[in-house]
Amino acid sequence: MNILTLIIAFTAAGFLMAILTSCGAPLIAGIPNIFLTEVAPRAVNGKGLAEDGVDAATGKDCRVIEGTVRKDRKLCETRGSPETNKDFKGL
Repeated sequence: MNILTLIIAFTAAGFLMAILTSCGAPLIAGIPNIFLTEVAPRAVNGKGLAEDGVDAATGKDCRVIEGTVRKDRKLCETRGSPETNKDFKGL
């Protein structure tokens, strides 16, 4: 390996580590990470990525905002239950 290949490899590895660990609030193509992980997914399906992950782990419909604001809704409800019918489903 020559020195240029090593520099490129270490730069690429450092860039990937910074993006994947969110160190220093990196920008991806000029878009802040918070937009990619919370705002855009919430507009599409009404949930952030963390809530989608909890859904996959529990098998239920979990929504932090709906569960906090509404008295008739728990954080995680059975999918298709009457309580989930009033949820924001995205644009």
